[in-house]
Amino acid sequence: MALTQMSKAQIAVHKSVATKLAEKIQALGCCEFVPQTEGNLDAGSVSQLQSKLAHIDELLSDAKYLMRLLEPYETDKGSSLSIMLGDIRQISLSTLEAKVDEQKFLDLYNYVKGKDDALTLYHSNETRLRGLFSQLKQLEQVKWPLELFTKGTATVLGEIFTVSSELSDNFKNKLTRELGDFFELQELSHKQKDSEITFALLYRREKGDLVQSIATDFSANRVDVPREFNKTAPEEKIKLTKEIDECKEREQNEKALIAAKANEGLEMIRDYTDYWNIVRDRLVSMLSALPTEEVLIWSLWLPTAKLSLVEAKVKEYENMTEFALVEPKENEMPPTLLKNSKWASCVEPLTLMYGTPTYGKVDPSTPMAPFFFLFMAMCFGDAGYGLILTALFGYILVKHRLTPILRKFFVILTIAMTLTIFVGAVTGSWFGDSITAFSFLHPLIPIKDALQFLDPMNDPMTFLIISLSLGFVHIIFGLIIAMYASWKEGDKVAAIFVHAGWIVFLVSLVVMGMAMGGVINEAFLAPSKILSIISVILLIATQGREKKNIFSRLLSGVLSLYNVTGYLGDVLSYSRLLALGLGSAAVGMVINLLGTLVASTPYVGIFLAALIFIVGHTFSILVNLLGAFVHSLRLQYVEFFGKFFDAKGKDFVPLTYVPKYSRLTSEVDVTI
Repeated sequence: MALTQMSKAQIAVHKSVATKLAEKIQALGCCEFVPQTEGNLDAGSVSQLQSKLAHIDELLSDAKYLMRLLEPYETDKGSSLSIMLGDIRQISLSTLEAKVDEQKFLDLYNYVKGKDDALTLYHSNETRLRGLFSQLKQLEQVKWPLELFTKGTATVLGEIFTVSSELSDNFKNKLTRELGDFFELQELSHKQKDSEITFALLYRREKGDLVQSIATDFSANRVDVPREFNKTAPEEKIKLTKEIDECKEREQNEKALIAAKANEGLEMIRDYTDYWNIVRDRLVSMLSALPTEEVLIWSLWLPTAKLSLVEAKVKEYENMTEFALVEPKENEMPPTLLKNSKWASCVEPLTLMYGTPTYGKVDPSTPMAPFFFLFMAMCFGDAGYGLILTALFGYILVKHRLTPILRKFFVILTIAMTLTIFVGAVTGSWFGDSITAFSFLHPLIPIKDALQFLDPMNDPMTFLIISLSLGFVHIIFGLIIAMYASWKEGDKVAAIFVHAGWIVFLVSLVVMGMAMGGVINEAFLAPSKILSIISVILLIATQGREKKNIFSRLLSGVLSLYNVTGYLGDVLSYSRLLALGLGSAAVGMVINLLGTLVASTPYVGIFLAALIFIVGHTFSILVNLLGAFVHSLRLQYVEFFGKFFDAKGKDFVPLTYVPKYSRLTSEVDVTI
């Protein structure tokens, strides 16, 4: 339950060896640099580092841009499942560093960016041409060259107007009266229900003012003809179609050139990105220093057990460095690093999902682990499901190079599924009731019966009592941990009179109820009554001890006894162990029933029964596995953690190697 003991240290290092020492500390992977806001940020010892960081950030930004462009063209993609399970390329840091060629990267960047700029230009031009093509549809019926409506000639000019259908005849008559024989008018075809009619008009240029006046009188709207149009509408359509096709072809050519660089380019970019991120993390940590003109003063947290390792690395530059342990500042909280035995360390991610334990307080990972495994097994509760998933998760653990967090997750599932086999055997659930439902499995009934001790479907009360009993033990265990934590922190009054008081009170109530119900010997009745009375008196006397007025203390103490209903509610929450276990068994039984009903169908019965069995139980496994995980975790977070867990800590984030696209082979000197 203890957390890793942390120490704070300072390292003063001359700028000439700062980078080399930072590389060695990063290889150790056990030091978290503490940012310091004091000092001259323009000092000579940091100005060069700041320039390097800005350069690395620029390279990473360019790499991100290239990945965004090239990934759609990648063909050498690995299996998504394999990538998720950690099957990524392994490489040593020295090999990764040797591969980085900044000039090669810049050449690729300039090449791909040039192609992307060309693509943007072609796409923009295609969009413009398609816009013109759309405008041309309105002008398709115009019989004259469209140049007459853009530039005209020395004597003739054209206009296209839309006029309300109700005024169209008057509009034509007015043009005839005013312009006489000096105009030509084409009425473009339209439907009877159209509210407006479009006219193409040619007239003598000197009549322009008169035409505009007539158009204004009839509220005619002028249709603009793009200046790009010179020929007739059919000719312009052919021209635009050809230009659009040419743009498409050029786009495809540019995309093909980009695609040719995708696989090799992405491999290079990902390697470079991993390396540059490692360098960036190192530079950021180095810049956390208190700087002078020649020296960087680093402040860092590290596990006390790793002090000798760090000191040894610093001593390699003893003429240029100084190492010292320092006391934390007032109210400065050390970072939290969990420390658990191997069998319980797998649940650490679940603890951190809830919150990071406060430094110096209790880590709930180890106390939580056995209960979480057992509760998940009880919720899932089918031995057949457990066998399949134990084999599947075990295979994944052996076959795939999982990331540390993902490995812990699969270890959780493997342990829980192993316990599920035991729970399912005890309750007689093997793919629901498949052993009794299908006649060809009847020879296995004696084995099933020999292993079965409980029958939740026919005797749910026994399983409910077991569930509630485990819940009560779980809650009492949480109070015991709270008592231990208070005692360790020096608050012995809270440990004895609060936590121990509630433990004695709750246990004595349960023992008294069991004695009165005849579950245990009546000889326990009197002692349990006495203990419950004593614990009530202690609780009343101490629960309001922070108040000064004696009556307020007593009132607070009496009201605190109402919390017993909260504990009762917490215990009842564990009835979900029965509900989920029964739900899993019931779903399995329904699937088996459907299978037996169709099995007798001529010709296809066996096939349909097998299909229902496989699909149905696969669905049941997926749904019930999720439910078992979530509800078991809820019991830990709400009912258990709430009794003692102080989650106000901050994570320990050491300077180390954190590649995203590859896994570094072991060049780290030590693991935490």
